[in-house]
Amino acid sequence: MSSGSVRRGEEDFLENRTFGVFVQEQINWRDRVYLTGAIRGDDNSAFGKNFDFVVYPKFSLSWVPTDEDFLNDVGWLSTLKFRGAWGRAGKQPDVFDALRTYEPVVGANSEGVLTPENIGNPDLKPEVGEELELGFDAGLLDERVAVEFTYYNQKTQDAIIRVPALPSLGFPGVQFRNLGEVRNTGIEMGVDVSAYRSNDLGLDFRFTLSKNNNEIVSLGGEPFIDHNSRFGQYHVAGFPLAGVFRKRVVSADLVNVDGRNEPTNVMCESGPLVPGGNFSEGGGPPVPCAEAPEVYWGQPLPVWEGGVSANVTLYRNLQIYALVDFVGGRTFENGDVMHAHLTFRQTRAMQERLDPILLGYQSLGTAGRRQAGIIDGDFAKLRTISANYTLPQRFAEMMRASRVTLTVTGQNLWTIWTAAGDEWFGHKLMDPERTNQAGGATPGLEVFLQESWPQAKRIISTLRFSF
Repeated sequence: MSSGSVRRGEEDFLENRTFGVFVQEQINWRDRVYLTGAIRGDDNSAFGKNFDFVVYPKFSLSWVPTDEDFLNDVGWLSTLKFRGAWGRAGKQPDVFDALRTYEPVVGANSEGVLTPENIGNPDLKPEVGEELELGFDAGLLDERVAVEFTYYNQKTQDAIIRVPALPSLGFPGVQFRNLGEVRNTGIEMGVDVSAYRSNDLGLDFRFTLSKNNNEIVSLGGEPFIDHNSRFGQYHVAGFPLAGVFRKRVVSADLVNVDGRNEPTNVMCESGPLVPGGNFSEGGGPPVPCAEAPEVYWGQPLPVWEGGVSANVTLYRNLQIYALVDFVGGRTFENGDVMHAHLTFRQTRAMQERLDPILLGYQSLGTAGRRQAGIIDGDFAKLRTISANYTLPQRFAEMMRASRVTLTVTGQNLWTIWTAAGDEWFGHKLMDPERTNQAGGATPGLEVFLQESWPQAKRIISTLRFSF
């Protein structure tokens, strides 16, 4: 129990029950076909009072066809393995999410009283994910090339979502409820290439790529759910989680009023509306902004992630390694840029007043203030360069060691490319890889960034002795 709280349903809380059952069976046929089946059952006191027990089954199957006779003569194919798996897994609520709680406070005449704290939900149950994975692993050309590929299709039902509590119920804050379905589909792949190998030189490459599309399939009958409306983020069926929805100015005319440019005839993007809300995917003709919907700008979760690395070995005692990685498909709201333009209006663009789109957002007031900071968060970066040198054996013997190794590593050395460029409406942008997303309680889903430092460039040297 957290300090200073009184909870209704004490018998459930004090019992703090946790019960689980797990059974698994594995079958192997001729060391080339492998089948695994398992089932797990859970009961936990974090579930609501009206929910008791959940069952999670899983199955996996793999086959190694290169162990079959019909592939014996395929010289370029060293190994091949097909694999597939299906299963369910759960995420239980936090320990007090389902409980109705009251908080002790000081009342009139300094007497202790109770005030509502958390409304609770007796029907709260675990968030259940179901996933199908299909893939293969292959070794080619005497294992000089290795390929890994996986396709996945995951759906999460009864997602635990924070919903604002109705004021008429007398409890503040939010209620945790099981709502709807979220689907994630994507691929993950990796390729390793041993390009050259000799006594004095080795050259190896690795390439990785992953793609993920997440979509809210259903919200359990709700047209949308407010994730953080202050930053334009909503859960809307048919769109990614915590999507960004704002009016988008597409054109405006500038007229000179007393020597100062002012926007007029400001038009915004339109598009078909999502049932039950003023949200749209956009793509429609320009309309007066007062009539325009909130159109989809993007999501905070990356769609693409990957990297390319190279490893060079010289004379067996010097290894040089380099890694370039990239992220794509993210959208952020840069508070530093937005406030500079449309809160403090101290930028050159706002002083010169020559950009009709920026001034169009200014004319919308609160409804257009944050759009000046919405940027693409995609980038490619030289993440790491390192050199590892094993000193000659005579130096190790002088130190009474069996081996002495010197390593020098540079990290975050160069941002090669950014989708947003160097400026946004003429204001210089910082490194798009920022660390402190703010404005909400869901890690990874918050779109707002402000007053955060970019990743630091670092040089690290290490001298290692082995005895």
